[in-house]
Amino acid sequence: MGAEESKRMGDSCSLCEGCNSSEFDRFPNMCRKESETTAWTLMHQCSLEKWNEGQSDESGFPGVLLRCNGLVHKDCSLSFCMSHQGIVNINRSVSIFSFRKRSKFAKMAEHFEYNHIPAQMSSINHFHVKSVVCYCERFVVLHLARSTNSQFGLLDLHANKFLGIFGKQSVEYPSEALVGHISPDQTRCLIRFSRLGPQCRDDPFLHLYDLTTKELLKSMCPTYNVRHFCFDPRFTRNRVAVSKDCLRGSGLDLVQVESWQAVASNARECETRPRSDFVLKDLCYSHDGCFVFATMLDADAYCYCHEKKPRSHRPRCCSVYVSSGDTAETLIQVSFYRYVCARHNCPVNYKPAFSVCGSRVAFVQDLPPGQSVASLVQVYKLPSPLSLQYKCRVTILQNFRPESVTNLPLPQKLIDYLLFKPEFD
Repeated sequence: MGAEESKRMGDSCSLCEGCNSSEFDRFPNMCRKESETTAWTLMHQCSLEKWNEGQSDESGFPGVLLRCNGLVHKDCSLSFCMSHQGIVNINRSVSIFSFRKRSKFAKMAEHFEYNHIPAQMSSINHFHVKSVVCYCERFVVLHLARSTNSQFGLLDLHANKFLGIFGKQSVEYPSEALVGHISPDQTRCLIRFSRLGPQCRDDPFLHLYDLTTKELLKSMCPTYNVRHFCFDPRFTRNRVAVSKDCLRGSGLDLVQVESWQAVASNARECETRPRSDFVLKDLCYSHDGCFVFATMLDADAYCYCHEKKPRSHRPRCCSVYVSSGDTAETLIQVSFYRYVCARHNCPVNYKPAFSVCGSRVAFVQDLPPGQSVASLVQVYKLPSPLSLQYKCRVTILQNFRPESVTNLPLPQKLIDYLLFKPEFD
């Protein structure tokens, strides 16, 4: 197991697939030094219990959760995990909004309405929180509903301040129909509206908003179906990675936001095209923007959330395709299994996690019942450029926490580089 058994695209590629407890029995707590490993080498391995007990900090993933029991659009959203944010949900037995039907009241909405939305908006103007559309460092974009109309609210978590509403729509969209991302410089928000719901528009479209003025800057309707997208962290607000569906198949494009022209496309669509029984669940960049991670789960219409006996159903196969952030070329595929409900479980359960220094990625996989451990965490080394600047950043972030980096006696431009701030306009 490990990178030696992995497949680069063009070969067969699977880092984690086929792992069993014998691997853990032979290497119960594997740990290698950064200098002793090459790209996609297994650096660390432990059980999920040991990871939660402190080995996440030792591996360079302080506070990173790899499991959440929250349900999507109830406790968490596709972009905001309540457990990961350290938010304790309000006790549901406390009657705060007696005018609301409790059966339709989600814990996540209750938290934001009670703690962040002004009382006048929620009780008098009847604004209700439906979900979190996107989240970036301090800003949260909320999906608000009022009188069968969808609109969005901007919230500053650090200042605990509601900054206003924007983007009023003519209909109320279901939470599943909205996908959004905030630009790295936190001045733009791109939201995709899909065709879910009987009253929604037939064609999916995108709106680009200015978060400073709350104005709509641009409305776009691409010729292909945009499934997921994410901003490139190296650029302030001008480049996104887009996973698309079109007549020729599926693929990955790197797109300039202003012109919506592709600067690079995946030239090997046949290898990145998901099978009909797989669904794209998430698209994200690595911290430094060098790699794009597309997470896919096998599609299963049956819900396993209410199974009384744990792990009585077959596990979900999760495949993560890793592509170049510069050329969109698919580099490697990672496959593993999780006992999760593909429809309702929080995405934290299957998304890759990145170390603080940005040089490592972690996956957690569930082993079949009867094994010596239930879940196994594996940390792999990401390919690194031959750059002294990059190696210095990794070394510094391995020895200093991000909150202390700002106090280092360095020029502001170097501090921004250490904190993965955008480098290009």
